[in-house]
Amino acid sequence: MNHHIPTTPQPDPSETIMAALAHGMTGHPEKAAALFEPFILGGSATALGLCAALAETTVHDSRKNLPTNGAFGLLVIDPTTGKHGSVDSFPPGIRFAAQFTAAWANNDRDTAHDLFNALVRPGTEEAADALAVGIRALFDMAVASLNNLTGRTNDTQGTAP
Repeated sequence: MNHHIPTTPQPDPSETIMAALAHGMTGHPEKAAALFEPFILGGSATALGLCAALAETTVHDSRKNLPTNGAFGLLVIDPTTGKHGSVDSFPPGIRFAAQFTAAWANNDRDTAHDLFNALVRPGTEEAADALAVGIRALFDMAVASLNNLTGRTNDTQGTAP
């Protein structure tokens, strides 16, 4: 069965996000940019909502396997050396996505919100670029999680939404 995936924002924001994720899962992540544009242009609240939705998509299934009183953390491995690294060595947008997702996974909404605000607060071109990179990283993580959940293997790396 062949389903049409919308390429324009839908009246329901959740349908818009689901369409973007479906494009990512079917190997067309570049189609997500137009769908995410209203969230970004809508200001901080809608951009934060998009980040939260993507982080929730990433961690939702993993929470089922978290032991009672367990918590999510970040494990960084340097791909060159194979040794433990630091999230602080990541570019700002990637660092934001990793830390935001961990905070969201742990239901620490205050920290997630603070991380978002710290990223965008400067209001500079660099901050906007870091947010775009962060949203792309959150999108890629959400798509990877959904692909894992459904048994799909599409690779979304290397094509910007």
